[in-house]
Amino acid sequence: MKKVLSLLLAFICVWSIVIPSVEANAAAKIITWDLVDSSKHLDYSGNSKYMSFIRSGANTWNAYKKGVIRPASAQNKSDVYCSDVSVNNNVNATTYSNGKITFNKKNMDKKNNAGKQNVATHELGHGLRLAHNTSSDVMYQYSTSKTSLSTNDKKSYDAAYKKY
Repeated sequence: MKKVLSLLLAFICVWSIVIPSVEANAAAKIITWDLVDSSKHLDYSGNSKYMSFIRSGANTWNAYKKGVIRPASAQNKSDVYCSDVSVNNNVNATTYSNGKITFNKKNMDKKNNAGKQNVATHELGHGLRLAHNTSSDVMYQYSTSKTSLSTNDKKSYDAAYKKY
């Protein structure tokens, strides 16, 4: 009985080390398109009620790679336009390859600020060419309250940046 318990304890210890490290060491994941222009910038504009979260999301990505995401200006035309929709589904927001990000007000309005920040940062990530990744990432396929970039988010951004 002691031997079985010892083996079980050893298995649990190894399992608790291996499983988190598998997720933490996920590969960089990118998609086939981005909204970054030829000068390696993603310039945004829009009339979304969530523009303050877009600005904060841009700051999050820019803290890792300075100045890539910026507000559109007279000199820098918009690469992505952010707007709102009101749809009865479970989608919070969508980034389109034609340069649109739409936020679903019916779902976004139910979120706290961290949830709204997560969605905006995540959608900008798609504009940067990032794909969905693990549950510990901003780029996880479901919204969370995660607002800081993980190692996987950074690895994916590094891989995407090489494609611009």
